[in-house]
This record gives sequence, C-alpha cells and structure tokens, in this order.
Amino acid sequence: MTDVICPYCFARAAASALPYRCLSRGGGSVSRACDPVRDEVWEAFKGPAIGAQAAVRGPLFHPRRGLRPRGGRVPCPDCAVPTPTRVCKECHSDFPSDYCDQESRIIALVGAVSVGKSTCVTVLMHELRHRVGHTFRAAVAAMGGDTQTRDRDLERDLYDLGLMPDPTTTAARALNDPLLYRLSLPGGRRGTGTRHTALVFFDAAGEDLSGIEAMNRYTGYLAAADGIILLIDPLQLPSVREELSASGPLLPFEPAPQQRIAADVATQLRSHGRRGSGGRLHTPLAVALTKTDMVRPLLPAHSPLHANARHDDGVLHESDRLAVHEEVRSLLIGWDGGELCRRLDRDFSRVSYFGFSALGAPPPAGAPDKAPPGGPQPVRIEDPLLWLLAEQGLLPVRRTNRRTRGVAE
Repeated sequence: MTDVICPYCFARAAASALPYRCLSRGGGSVSRACDPVRDEVWEAFKGPAIGAQAAVRGPLFHPRRGLRPRGGRVPCPDCAVPTPTRVCKECHSDFPSDYCDQESRIIALVGAVSVGKSTCVTVLMHELRHRVGHTFRAAVAAMGGDTQTRDRDLERDLYDLGLMPDPTTTAARALNDPLLYRLSLPGGRRGTGTRHTALVFFDAAGEDLSGIEAMNRYTGYLAAADGIILLIDPLQLPSVREELSASGPLLPFEPAPQQRIAADVATQLRSHGRRGSGGRLHTPLAVALTKTDMVRPLLPAHSPLHANARHDDGVLHESDRLAVHEEVRSLLIGWDGGELCRRLDRDFSRVSYFGFSALGAPPPAGAPDKAPPGGPQPVRIEDPLLWLLAEQGLLPVRRTNRRTRGVAE
C-alpha cells in the first residue's frame, strides 16, 4: 500500500500502519461488544466545541500481523466485529472507508472572507457531475458522512432554495473540516480503465494565515497541498471599486489585502521547504479572479472570460489557457500596478491566471444572500481545477507550438 495523507491534520503514514476503530456495537463471534472509550487525542485535535460525550468512541486496534482485510474490513481482536474504519495515527480522525484505497490530491482554496470559496466548491462539484463530467467522462462522489451531508445541504440551498452559502468560518473561531470527493477519470493507455483520485478541498480564509495560532492550524494544509487555488475578488481591489462605484454594484464593506494574503501563502510554503530550483516555490498556483460577472463592463468585448472553454474532445487546450492567462494577468496589472503579479512571479515557479463566475450573474439587488434568478449559470468555474489536475498528469493537454498544430499528451 502507498502512503496516506490525513485530510484533517495532513500527517503522512503508510496505509498498512494505520490503526482501525472498533464499531463497538457487538454482533461478532464474541458475545460481548467492546466498550467505547474516551479518545483524548481526537478530542484535543477537535477542540472543546465537540463536547466530552462526542469524544467517547470505539477503541483503536492494530490488526494481527499478516491479516488481510476482506471487503475492506478487518475484525476487532476483542469482539470479532469487522470494521472498515481506518484512523489517522496523529489526530485519530476517522477516514472514509475508501479513502485509503486510492491516491489523493489536496487542493488548497485560499482567499479572503466573502471571496466566494464555499460557492465556488458547490458549483464546481455540480458542474463535475453534469456538464464538465460529461465532457471529460468523469464522475465525482462525496466521500464520508460529513462531506456527504455538507455537500447535500450546500447543493440544496444554492440550487433548490436559491440561498448563498455563509462566509467561511475563520480559524479564530473554528477549524473547518475538509470536503472529500472521489474523482473517477478514464485511465490506461486507451482510456478503457478507470483511475480514482481522492480530492481534498480545504476552505481557508486568507486572513487566517497571518495570526500565529491560526497559522499553525493551516500550515500543514498548505505544505501538503498538491496545488493551490488563490481566489482574488476584484470587488476588493481599490481601483476596481472606484471604477464600479458609479454603477452601484454591491461591494464588500472593506477591501482585503490581496498582496498580503499571497505573501503569507508563500511564507507558509517556504517554512516547510517547498522551494525548488532558483529559490521559487514549486507548488502549482492557480490565481483565479472570481465574480467576473460583476466586472463585465471592465472586460474587453472579445475577452475569453465571457464564455466557457470548449473541451469537446475531452482534452485541455493550452492555447485557450494561455489566452485566459494573459487576459487576467493584464487586467490585474492594470488594476493594481502589477504588484501582485510581480510578487507571485518572484515566489512561484508555476503560476497560471484564470477568471470565472460561479453564478454567471450578480445576486439580486438588495439581496446578497440570494442566488440570481434561474440559479447558477457558471462561466469557466472548472478551469483552475482542470489545470491543476493536468499538472498532476490526470488530464490530457493539447499543446500548440510552431512545429505542430496540436499535440495531446
């Protein structure tokens, strides 16, 4: 088995070395069920908000040497009841039953409060189940009871009730649990097989990265990330606010320091030795301009941000990505004098710029907690994630150069 990265504390361990948690509900060959015990390690990790009673859980055990799981389950040595629940050695969080059976990709979502991270993930997962999933022959499913519940509630609120998600809870108040999904893509040389990947989305407010206590909570998350999506709200850029103020769109109360958030992310990664050659960080960084529907008056008439990319052949087109990259980079340079782009160019070796609208239109006037009439109609919501997956070799890319019209890798 391969190593497993805990999606909660981001500790790494061999899957074969992970303990199991007894179900403590009897029914095995031994008449007496195991008594639940207080898991002080998990209680300390979760904090006092969970309550002492919730920390009383099934005891942990290691399977007997040489015992192989049957159907993903192993019997408890005391009560003989089979259990599928493997547990992190460090924080004692329970893993979804199939999390350890596939490779994982941790995607860090970072941005200021109100930038739209929860909305982004909700709409992105919806598109992966429908339009984007159909194009790339992909399937996505929530993993574990917590993610299944949150995913279902967020989808219902946004798509059925037309309610926008609440802003991300900051680390000063609580540590948000990750959202876990199993992404299934065509695999093998001819695409006849299936390749499963666990996607871990951890929703962090950028302001959390500057405080010592909150920084300790998120530093492992950023260090373990296979890719980072840095969300930039154009409505929080002073120059954009000035240009749009006359048209009267609903603006955030206070602009967030985007450059500081980017600098804090780089600081966190450097502290964990993520620097590559030349001193720049090697973690792929997707810089995504959100809420492009709100800045349409500022976009060129033929901007690629006005419409979704076409992936009819199930391949990413490098020419389209580069067109968006240059467009968004040019916009940001014009809006803040290039300060953010210069910082990112110095800090990261792999940066690509994107722009998307999760909703396709602004919320109704005077009702920022409501989705636009007709529900979300996203534009390019999938682009940052698809690029990060391609960087991991999970999606084919058609690259264009002088010698060839297009080559899919």
